[in-house]
Amino acid sequence: MGLLAGIYSEDLRSDLNSRLPKMIACQVHRDKMTPIVWFEEKCAIGMVNQHAAAFTSGYSNNNEQAPQQEQGIGEIHAFVDGIVLNVQQHASYFESKGGIVCPLDCSAIIGHAYAEWGMDFMNHLDGEFSCAVWDGKMQRLILARDVYGKKPLHYYYNGKELVFSSEIKGILKAGIVPDVDRISLSDFMSLNCIPYPATIFKDIYQVPPGSLLIFNGKCLSIQRYWYHDISVDSSITFDQAVYDLENAIRDSIRKRLIGEDIYCFLSGGIDSSTVVSYAAELSSRSVHAITVGFAEDEANELDDAAIMARHVGAIHHPVIASPDSFLQMLDELVFHHDSPFTDTSAYPSYFAAKLAHEFTDIILTGDGPDQIFSGSAHHVFAENHDIFTSRNWIVQFAMRFGASCAGCLTNDPTPTTFSRVQRKLYRESLSPVHAAYDLRSYFPDIVKRYMCSDDFWQIHVDNNPYRHPESWFSDAQGLDSVNQYLFADMRFYVPDNLMIKVDRMSMAHGLETLSPFLDKNVAAIANILPGNFKLRRGQQGPLLTKYILREICNKRLPKELLVKKKKGFGIPLGKWLRHDGGEFLKQVLLDTRTLSRGYFKKESIEKMIKVFLDNRGDYFFPSVNGLVSLLTLELWHRRYLDR
Repeated sequence: MGLLAGIYSEDLRSDLNSRLPKMIACQVHRDKMTPIVWFEEKCAIGMVNQHAAAFTSGYSNNNEQAPQQEQGIGEIHAFVDGIVLNVQQHASYFESKGGIVCPLDCSAIIGHAYAEWGMDFMNHLDGEFSCAVWDGKMQRLILARDVYGKKPLHYYYNGKELVFSSEIKGILKAGIVPDVDRISLSDFMSLNCIPYPATIFKDIYQVPPGSLLIFNGKCLSIQRYWYHDISVDSSITFDQAVYDLENAIRDSIRKRLIGEDIYCFLSGGIDSSTVVSYAAELSSRSVHAITVGFAEDEANELDDAAIMARHVGAIHHPVIASPDSFLQMLDELVFHHDSPFTDTSAYPSYFAAKLAHEFTDIILTGDGPDQIFSGSAHHVFAENHDIFTSRNWIVQFAMRFGASCAGCLTNDPTPTTFSRVQRKLYRESLSPVHAAYDLRSYFPDIVKRYMCSDDFWQIHVDNNPYRHPESWFSDAQGLDSVNQYLFADMRFYVPDNLMIKVDRMSMAHGLETLSPFLDKNVAAIANILPGNFKLRRGQQGPLLTKYILREICNKRLPKELLVKKKKGFGIPLGKWLRHDGGEFLKQVLLDTRTLSRGYFKKESIEKMIKVFLDNRGDYFFPSVNGLVSLLTLELWHRRYLDR
């Protein structure tokens, strides 16, 4: 848990003393401890983190990459949101070099690491954190973010001052006037979320995962210190890979066993069950497993979780949530996201974190294996249909011509035999990568064109959202198709969807989550494995997802859990949106304010709602998640731009 906020301004009239407290106060849900603030003439930084106090030290060595001793004694101020792992191990190293690590906490370790290794300090640290370091001697500010983007860090720079904050709402409280970035909004509609470093706000950006932002008052630069690179080692055997990966997972979980009582989320799936299994093995005390179910849950896993808890002797805490109305809660979820969103699992995640916080303030999760070891239905579909195979340009041209002719007859995407033929023709005319992500989109191109005003559609034409996945797959050239898709997921889905959801929904309640699968040492093994170690066709035909992880689990998990189908949080979303004849949908999406934004055509919104309420739609149109994205977009406008 924790938060960061700060301002560096060349304008000495900038009121740092009054602006910084406001930036911190609006994020107090992340950590309710007393803020620690530090002020200098041009710079002010604040943090709240009950696991780490702010740290100040002088330079301590003559390492070439660190500021030099002969340049004079200067101060290093370090601030952190999140947790640095292996604090005691790092402290022993620095004390062996003559340093004094006091207090023994995350900020102190970061400060000493910067003094020791300079700009290379993040490569020597391990953990799930973002941080700010002020180098008083060099008069420079360094912002750093962990390799998977587990902890958020945003910034705004106008040439005169740099404003940064864990959550975007902190930047707005500094007096920055919000505006929508229409290119990012177009990307959001096509890709379901916004690729970093952009955000939905114009001129507000994310510090990219695995990167440093360096600012000296005049020049701002981004320097990457870690890159998620997949480079397959064809010589590794499957047995050796299993051995190495099992050890890496065990070590990753061991590092994250913080405190006397260990708590884990347990759904009953193999990911969270694996974490509970190793935690029970490594902990000297019985671990606590928290399972959250919902009264209306369409895929409740409480029974599966109970089987796993008994299997390892965990203390099981099953909880049935009776959450507030989903529609009433949407505005609250938008507040915590600072953005419109499409991932409706944020709703059950919010309540899972709320209930878990009644037991603990740190909990282990099973996030990540779907994107590391290939557990997504998208990966299975891609392999079964060989969707990334190059296409014949003559066939593509013919398909494009056919789709264009069909579009001239009607542009209505309401499901009919004719519209389904048009969909197929259009997708066959696209590049394989464009087609794959159009299929994943809640607003595929045909639907988006139908919905959008001419001006907003032109933004799509001028800034093709699929430029992003095309670049990810270009960077992954030479890899097998499974690893190409995983590379793209790690570049995009993990930091820009999964980690945003996990952080915002857990930190809404001040709950710190630690994700053992999202670990650099686990990645070092996973990223050298060929795709068929991760996604492999079984003897009876169907593809086996997360194959290597299942091999590890064979001797650790009950058999009934290994063969059950993937469930996850299930909520009756369609039922809720149709409640009371869809009155909430109509009130929000057909409101004069909504329609006046200039994004969408009124008749298209009306048709989308009618087809949905009449239950005449399909996955393509109208997407239930697409309706949620339109609702959250409007609620975001009202909360952030209309006030």
